[in-house]
Amino acid sequence: MNRVRFRPHQSILIAAFIGFVGILPIAFGPSLPSDTNVTEPSSDVRWIFVPLLLIPIAVFVWVLRSGTDADASGLRVRGLLGTKRIPWSEVRELATDDRGRAVVLLRDGYAVTLSSVRRDDVNRLIEASGQGIVRQKNT
Repeated sequence: MNRVRFRPHQSILIAAFIGFVGILPIAFGPSLPSDTNVTEPSSDVRWIFVPLLLIPIAVFVWVLRSGTDADASGLRVRGLLGTKRIPWSEVRELATDDRGRAVVLLRDGYAVTLSSVRRDDVNRLIEASGQGIVRQKNT
């Protein structure tokens, strides 16, 4: 069985790591000079910035989890929080949008954007299906 996997570029993981490391000194670094005038005991943690650490963590998890898998049985589109399984019998056609992303048009009228699949990848997706799917070309 021919299976094709599409994933986000792994270099995004490096950017997420750099973002995480860059936020650490802001959230856990030494107190600011303006904080020394405060009468309360100083804390090395500025709690207001700690939630910023969730942003690079979410990006990291999204890169590891998201993508599109295609085989003879259908498509599996994965995002940060969910997975959608689409059998080929539900697919009416494949298209691309103005931004170059692949979109699958379903028989019930809905359109699903395929995560990490670009315009140039649609032919590989059709080959993985092993079926005669119509590809709509956008100009």
